[in-house]
Amino acid sequence: MKGLYRIHSIILCFVGVGALFGGMLGITDPYGVSFGMSTELLRRGPFTSFLIPGLFLFIVIGLGHLAAFVFVKRRMKLHPYISGAAGCILMAWIMIQCYMLQAINILHVIFFMIGLAESGISLYMLVKLKQFPFS
Repeated sequence: MKGLYRIHSIILCFVGVGALFGGMLGITDPYGVSFGMSTELLRRGPFTSFLIPGLFLFIVIGLGHLAAFVFVKRRMKLHPYISGAAGCILMAWIMIQCYMLQAINILHVIFFMIGLAESGISLYMLVKLKQFPFS
């Protein structure tokens, strides 16, 4: 179980730090000039700039994953729930992003699978730690 905690912590930290950087790009350059993206990508969605998606990426995905990392690292009582929610939110973010962009690329697949792994590990921990509400 110790190795699983280590792997889970690494995944949460990796996604959290990456989302902070990605979100910061969207916040500081909402029109995507510095990172080579055009707001034309957003034409099918409700946003005209990358500001709101950048804020969501920074706050919810980035800080949420880092909070889950702290919960897992300290093995706090609710850590399987917090990290499982982070994984589910990441999967939802990817699905919404693919829908709005009307495209799927390899990074979408990779990060969806990472979210699925986070959620699966969390579910396994719930069962193993006998915290599963339906057992």
